[in-house]
Amino acid sequence: MKRIVFGVLILLIGVFTWYLLIKKYDYEITFNANLAPQGVYHQVKKTKPGEHNTKKENIINTSSLTQEVTVDHEKVILDWHFKRIQDTITKIRVGIVSKEHSIQNRLRVLVGSSTMVKLVKEDLINFRKQLKRYTSTFKVIIEGETDIPAMETLSVSSKIKRSGKAEEMMTHNSYLYPKLVERNVSKSGFPFVKIKNWNQEKDIIHLDFGFPIVYTDSLPVDSKITYTKVASQKALKATYYGNYRTSDEAWFILLEHAIAHHISVDLKPLEIFYNNPMQGGNELQWKAEVFLPIIEH
Repeated sequence: MKRIVFGVLILLIGVFTWYLLIKKYDYEITFNANLAPQGVYHQVKKTKPGEHNTKKENIINTSSLTQEVTVDHEKVILDWHFKRIQDTITKIRVGIVSKEHSIQNRLRVLVGSSTMVKLVKEDLINFRKQLKRYTSTFKVIIEGETDIPAMETLSVSSKIKRSGKAEEMMTHNSYLYPKLVERNVSKSGFPFVKIKNWNQEKDIIHLDFGFPIVYTDSLPVDSKITYTKVASQKALKATYYGNYRTSDEAWFILLEHAIAHHISVDLKPLEIFYNNPMQGGNELQWKAEVFLPIIEH
C-alpha cells in the first residue's frame, strides 16, 4: 500500500512540476476559421494590436506569429499557429503565457481565478466572431488546373501595398477607360489585374491593371499605358464571389492548395473581374476568376 501511495505521490509531483515549470503555455485556445493560414495571419496582424514577431517556415507558408500584448496591466505573450485543415479551413491555436508571472498565473488557472486568461479568452472569442463575419462576405471555390487565356492588353502599372489593390484599380480605371473610349478601342474581355511581383515579406505588390483589347494601329499608348501580349499558361484557378477588395484571399487559398498538392507555382496571380462594382448589387454575386501560374519543369 505504501508503494502505491508513494508511486501516486511521485506521479503527482511529476505532473505538477511539468505543469508549473515545463509546460510551454499557461493556457491554450484552439478554434477554426474559413480562411487560408496566410489569410488568418494577415487578419491577426491587421486587427490585433501588439508587437509582432513573424516565424516563417518558408516565404509562401506563413504559419505562426508571436505577439506581445498588455492584459490587465500584465505583459502577455500570444503564440499563434495556423494549420491548414482544408483549402478554405484553418485551425488556429493560440498559446498564452504570462511574461513575468507564469507560475503564479498557472496556479490561478488551476483554481479558475486567472483574470488574465479570462480576458484573453473573451478577446479571442470576439476575434473569432469577427473572422466569421469577415468570411461570410465572400466565397472561394477551387476549380483546379486550367490555362490562363492569351490576351492582347492595354494596362497601367503601379507598386503599392497589397491592401490598397482595390483603390488602385479604381484609380487606374478612371485614367485608362476614357482613353479607350476616346480612341474607339474595342475591349475583347473583362478588366483584369496581373501581379508582376509580390513581396510577401513587405506585403507589397507590383501590378498591372488593364483590359484585353482588339489591336489597332491607334492604341492610346503613352508614358503610363502599356501594350502587352499575355501568353497562355498553365495555372491553378479559383472562382471568387464577393467584394473585389478581398479577392486576394483567393491568392492565399490557391497557395495553400499548391503546397498541399506539391504544385510549383509562380507568385504572380491574375484576376479577371466580371462585374462592375459601380453598379452595386449583391456583392456575393460579384464574380472574379483568379489564376496562379504553374511552374512547369
